[in-house]
Amino acid sequence: METSKPAWILLQNAFGLILGFLTYLLILRDAGVSSWGIFSTALSFGLIFSFVSDLGINTAHTRMIALGKDRNEYNNALIFMKIFLTLAYIGVIFLAVYVWTVLFHQQFQSPLVYLSILLLIPYFLGLPYIQANRAFFTGTQEAFKMSLPAIMESVVRFAAVVILIHFNVFNFPNAKSGIPEMAILIAISYSISYVVYFLLSFVVGMPWKFRMPHIETMRTYLKYSYPLMGAAITKAISANIPQVLVYIAIGSFASGGFAADYRFILMMTGFTMSVTVLILPSLTTRLDSSEDYGRTMGVTVKYLTIFVTPITVFAIVFAAAILNLWNSALIQFAFALQIMLIGSWFWTMSTPYWTHFNAIAKTRVSGILNNFGYTLWIVLDVVLIPHSLADIRFAGLGVIGAAYAYLISGVVILVSSIIALNLEVKVPLTLQSIKGGVISVLLGALFYYLLEDSIRLHSVVLIGLFLLYSLAYVGLLIVSRTISREELMDILNMLNLKKLWNYAVGELRNKSQ
Repeated sequence: METSKPAWILLQNAFGLILGFLTYLLILRDAGVSSWGIFSTALSFGLIFSFVSDLGINTAHTRMIALGKDRNEYNNALIFMKIFLTLAYIGVIFLAVYVWTVLFHQQFQSPLVYLSILLLIPYFLGLPYIQANRAFFTGTQEAFKMSLPAIMESVVRFAAVVILIHFNVFNFPNAKSGIPEMAILIAISYSISYVVYFLLSFVVGMPWKFRMPHIETMRTYLKYSYPLMGAAITKAISANIPQVLVYIAIGSFASGGFAADYRFILMMTGFTMSVTVLILPSLTTRLDSSEDYGRTMGVTVKYLTIFVTPITVFAIVFAAAILNLWNSALIQFAFALQIMLIGSWFWTMSTPYWTHFNAIAKTRVSGILNNFGYTLWIVLDVVLIPHSLADIRFAGLGVIGAAYAYLISGVVILVSSIIALNLEVKVPLTLQSIKGGVISVLLGALFYYLLEDSIRLHSVVLIGLFLLYSLAYVGLLIVSRTISREELMDILNMLNLKKLWNYAVGELRNKSQ
């Protein structure tokens, strides 16, 4: 049933991608780009400080569980720390609003940003525990238990958006014209879905007997996570600061356009990163054999390249057509999306390289690599997005500046991670992985040449083109002997519904604690 683990995560993210796409379609068509920008700014403002609820202990927990530590003891320690960190997190959000408005005498363009932040408090409260739960199931490699709450969250969010926004249950006047007040309903939808996510994570996680953890256990966490704290801080800031900067510099419409681009990137990376979720526990359990370890790394890099590149290339070619499905007003943000898609490829491909250092407990190295990449991203955002900050003039590139910042930092983190890994261990990189990337790019270039001006494509046509592209890509992989027919059958066997069902039933029958 080993192949069922990544398959369930892949299915969860594929389901989330499809339902997420439909959810954003309803939001951007019914609520409008500007209200989406207001909501996204409020969400990002709160998520900037989400590092307070993490500080590297989620990654530490994954490794501790993967190493076979006492699950009850370490879960107790994690939840104990999460309670205090979550309270601190909410406090920091309110403090930040106070500092921004009272001490710095700044205001958001719309007061609806403040109201949206308040309505998102249930979302922010549930987030730390959800992250902890996913860290635990990543460590135990229980893919179905990790996937089920996320699948249900996607369903609940979609249902909430349909009821609250599409059917305008509160009868907002002129709602279909995209009034800013629709940001309130988006915030409520997100909070409802995350409350369900939180509750399901607790139920599926089989609650254990809580008792006070030992001080020594928490010291173990801090010892491992301390080098990762800087990266946790810069990661949270870098992923959310561009949204706020775009809103402050340009306004809610540009903020909504960037948010649409970035949400598509998050859906894409969530799907393509499915095959990387179990990298840390897989590498951790293979530390005893350097040959097995190196082979695992090599295979991971090969399949990650073959899997990620074609999806990224297709999205780049049809970026304008994809955004047009959501809202024709978003077509002007297609070039920024294309730049960010290239950047997402570099960020995704760096994952197995820096994860190596977490697997061998050299978190200081992975912390330095990630901290450097995220810090560079933040600096570039500040330099490239706004026209001015604190009376200092900057590039003022807006959304395009945010896209370039993401791309440049992605290139740097991948190159740095490869260099750092090659100083440590020999990973057998094969020609096949390079061939897979080249084939997908050449095939994408052909599609672009033939369909360059095809922006307003019907969704059915776009799906048909994707299937045609995928079949042609797989055929070329086999003809070029990048993968064998046996390898292809192994991949398809991962999606055997009977095996997936039996695996899910088996996981639910076995207690995790």
